[in-house]
Amino acid sequence: MLPLRSRADEPVAERPIYHDGDVFEYLDRFENLDCKRWLVAGHDTDGSLISTCGDDVAYFSAQTGALLRIIGKGGKELVKFDPTSPALPFPLHVGSTWHGKFTVSTPDQIVSPGLDETCKITSFETVAIAAGNMSAFRYECTTEWSVWPLHGTVSETGWYAPAAKVVVKVITIPLPSGIWSCRTSY
Repeated sequence: MLPLRSRADEPVAERPIYHDGDVFEYLDRFENLDCKRWLVAGHDTDGSLISTCGDDVAYFSAQTGALLRIIGKGGKELVKFDPTSPALPFPLHVGSTWHGKFTVSTPDQIVSPGLDETCKITSFETVAIAAGNMSAFRYECTTEWSVWPLHGTVSETGWYAPAAKVVVKVITIPLPSGIWSCRTSY
């Protein structure tokens, strides 16, 4: 008979703490922006974490770390989540789940689709990225979208690496136009 394993034997990731000057580099883009190198640049008056890439400014929730919006040059809204993008439910462990209903809008969209996303951490494994191999929590999400009369489903597999303090790789099928991010360094 094999000994029983306890949750204490499983890896756990606490919510990361980001510092001014932390840099996140992406292989191609972050969200729908062709901006590869993002710098943590402080906090907004409401406590939101601010990250910049050139003239673009991303705001993340102080409470959950979820992406709220990205503003471009001259205050132009480039990406907006309403109410927020779903956030990883720290502390993370294999079996963690999360769910969120939201909309996301960009300047080139006429109508923002309604999104209903359900995710689960399925394993802790090694993932290969451009920066090398990293230990990461693998998650799988299913997102139902609808813009009347159209609707569909998108499947996403991602990896959150505690050492990098960020999702390091995402594969989305079918791949919506312009969405791909893969961490290349930390």
